[in-house]
Amino acid sequence: MAQASDRDMGSPPAEQALPAITALFLVTFDNRKGYTISWQECLDSIKLDGVVEFKSLPSGLHNVNEDLVYFVHDDHAGISAFLREDDEAAARNARMLSVGVLVPEAGRMGKSFLYAQELKELARTLINKPDDLSPLRRLWEKHKKSGDDSPDSPQEAPSTEGYQKLRAPSTTSLQTHATHRALPPHHPALAMPELLHVFGPLIFPLIRAALLQKRILILGEAPVETTCNFVYAISILSTISRSVGAHIPNFDPSKSSPRPLFNIGISDISTLETLEGPWIACTTDDVLTSKHHLFDLLVILPTASPLQKHKNGTYPKLINSSPDLSKQFPKQGLRATRRDARRITSLKNSLQPLPSGSSSNATDRHHEADDNASTTTTSSLSTINDHKETVEPTPWSVIAYTSLIWWASAGDRRSGLMEAEELANEQDEALLRDSTSEDGTTKEVAIVAYFHKLSSLVFEVLGGAVRRGGEGYRDDVDEEGRGEGQGDEQALLSRKDDGDEEVVEITEEDVRTMGLDVWSENDKKFVEDMVRLWWRRKAVVRAGSIECCGVRVL
Repeated sequence: MAQASDRDMGSPPAEQALPAITALFLVTFDNRKGYTISWQECLDSIKLDGVVEFKSLPSGLHNVNEDLVYFVHDDHAGISAFLREDDEAAARNARMLSVGVLVPEAGRMGKSFLYAQELKELARTLINKPDDLSPLRRLWEKHKKSGDDSPDSPQEAPSTEGYQKLRAPSTTSLQTHATHRALPPHHPALAMPELLHVFGPLIFPLIRAALLQKRILILGEAPVETTCNFVYAISILSTISRSVGAHIPNFDPSKSSPRPLFNIGISDISTLETLEGPWIACTTDDVLTSKHHLFDLLVILPTASPLQKHKNGTYPKLINSSPDLSKQFPKQGLRATRRDARRITSLKNSLQPLPSGSSSNATDRHHEADDNASTTTTSSLSTINDHKETVEPTPWSVIAYTSLIWWASAGDRRSGLMEAEELANEQDEALLRDSTSEDGTTKEVAIVAYFHKLSSLVFEVLGGAVRRGGEGYRDDVDEEGRGEGQGDEQALLSRKDDGDEEVVEITEEDVRTMGLDVWSENDKKFVEDMVRLWWRRKAVVRAGSIECCGVRVL
């Protein structure tokens, strides 16, 4: 694969070429009409009225002082800067406005983030001098898209964070070309360490849901900039590279990652009902959660600011869509596996010494306390206990066996792990070293490399299982169907009636190699769903087992 060029890498903001804008607008609050577009310029083919005033001003935004909002309008990516200032003489005792732009939606967001700082400054100017619209006119004349302009193609659009935007290159390329050049301010990729901080071990089942092409809706509160950044980050982390697609028959590159829709609201319901393919979006309109047919997975962020997550001990809740959501949310959402809980701690520890892609060390300082805390949590038991509300309970058979092993070895196995789990930990540590060992690797690039390698393992192992398969499977077997010297299990795997569906056997070792938990029913279902989705086959997954003296006892 061709290596990424310098234009694909992070570089100082001054060197970034601003994309041409297709629309520029100013939204203000009117006491009688509500939010209205008070000034606009756009290409003739674009309709702004009745659209951008809702997309750029999500519910609850009037309760915050400022925010950045990302959204999508047709084939354009949008960004708007919101500002609120107290004013007793104004409606609602405050002046509020939002100024935004649209750019061609090349890649995931058309580099719209490069306008973030300029829009914030422009909003400040306009709220202080509302009658002077000349700054808007100057911005439009300077950056408006002409008929000769052509947006970057999705494959060639630079991501400016060390990896290509729409279809990520190999992770080796990511690491080789990672540099110390800073990412532009407000770049969504800078939120990747915070994504791990907020979701904890739940980041793994979230990415697995994205690999299953699920439509993911994140419910949160204003301000929405961080949540929009999470949408971008999750889309990046769940991208299926071209090399991985080689393991999938008739792979469609357009399905290699969920489309990030960023902020959506009630006005987008009709669009969502006809939208095809996987997507990920965020909203502050809880009415959307009752429209269970629109999405497959609902992610509910803590009511407190995500940055305060550790103070109240609350993680997001992941809920599969169902008709019951129109009545109430379940008390317990999806849980991470015990292996996920161990991995998130190891991942944070490995990221701690790496530099941030930010131009300042503010991001590093922000997570320093959390990273330092994670280094003190080293044992398997304490790691799982730290996330007990979000992690699957340990099976009783595992508890009994590990206790026996610890007693029989006179405490030599201090962590109480079985040999199989020790092997899984070694695999996880090797993956971490491979993702974080390159000189110059930043936290953001290392996180992308880690999750892309993890996803690659899943597709490579499943692809190998499909290739070695082809044998049939039956739910029952009689004496006539059993070959000489065959047990029931062998006979079941060796028979296939005409018209029966071909079955892929996934071994316990396969599950472990993919970075999954051999004891988890959710991981077992994930494997079954992956084989069904990508290979159109049925999978038989062998669960975890315990052997004593070579004999399976559990």
